[in-house]
Amino acid sequence: MDGRTEAEADELAMQQAKQKAHELAQQGHKAYIIPVGGATPIGSASFVTGFKELKDQLSDVQIDYVVHGSGTAAGLVAGAKAYADDEGATKMLSINVSPKPVEHYQHVVDLGNEALSLLELDARITVDDTHFNQAYFGEEYEIPSDAGTNAIKRLAMTEGILTDPVYTGKAFAGLLDYVATGKIAAGSNVVFWHTGGISALFAEQQMVGKLY
Repeated sequence: MDGRTEAEADELAMQQAKQKAHELAQQGHKAYIIPVGGATPIGSASFVTGFKELKDQLSDVQIDYVVHGSGTAAGLVAGAKAYADDEGATKMLSINVSPKPVEHYQHVVDLGNEALSLLELDARITVDDTHFNQAYFGEEYEIPSDAGTNAIKRLAMTEGILTDPVYTGKAFAGLLDYVATGKIAAGSNVVFWHTGGISALFAEQQMVGKLY
């Protein structure tokens, strides 16, 4: 928006949030700032425990890969490390939905470790535990991509499951390509982590046409 990058917009939003929190504090209120995407230790801790729930539900299956949009990486990577079994940790394939600098991934790791500390878990993660891929976000964040659109249509027509053009559609496009190119071997047990966002699908006229 207004020529800003995603990082610049996030920084501006945080500055404005801190200013508002300061104003509220002067009025006797206590504000809790939630950054874009809920990227806090508490938010990430929910995905750590979410991964444990997944493992509990699939206790008789060795999960080889979880494919997901990159915004949930901190908690999921941390959860996979904390709850690894004798077969080793499930590999998290984090499909970027926007361009990120290399230094961003250390921030993800730091956030994941803060979540582990919050949950009083001993495991710790490093950048080597992450597997990010920036090949699938297309032109830019929140702009539909051809691969994402095709993935959305394919899943909707074959399984009746809706994904969105911002996050899950692009992540699912990454999953399809990983399978087609053999990056995920045949016979692997793969979970696609669906994080919602379906309402965004109907905001993109270039995908769904005019609805009224």
